[in-house]
Amino acid sequence: MQIIKRDGQVANFDPEKIYQAIIKAAQTVYVIDDTWRQNLAQVTKKVTIDLEEAHVERPTISMIQSCVENRLMDAGYINIAEHYISYRLQRDLERNGYGDSIIVHLRFEQTK
Repeated sequence: MQIIKRDGQVANFDPEKIYQAIIKAAQTVYVIDDTWRQNLAQVTKKVTIDLEEAHVERPTISMIQSCVENRLMDAGYINIAEHYISYRLQRDLERNGYGDSIIVHLRFEQTK
């Protein structure tokens, strides 16, 4: 599978990049052990399956990020999702020249 990067270039899909991004977000919240690594690898696997089942010829980075966010929340990893989304939004701001003037920090609250 191939993806479309932010700059429009086409690249090969690499699930390891998703896994590493999830791990980095998780490390801001938890001490990551082998159990965490296995659980987060399952999230990565589900994201990969979601993308394959979507039958999109070349998913965009934005589509992939949305899948990751949804899978993290579906798995109950709300704190990790907060940090993953905050980091992604902050990076988007930096790419657009607003990184010095806006800092992103999200906090989700569950409603019943």
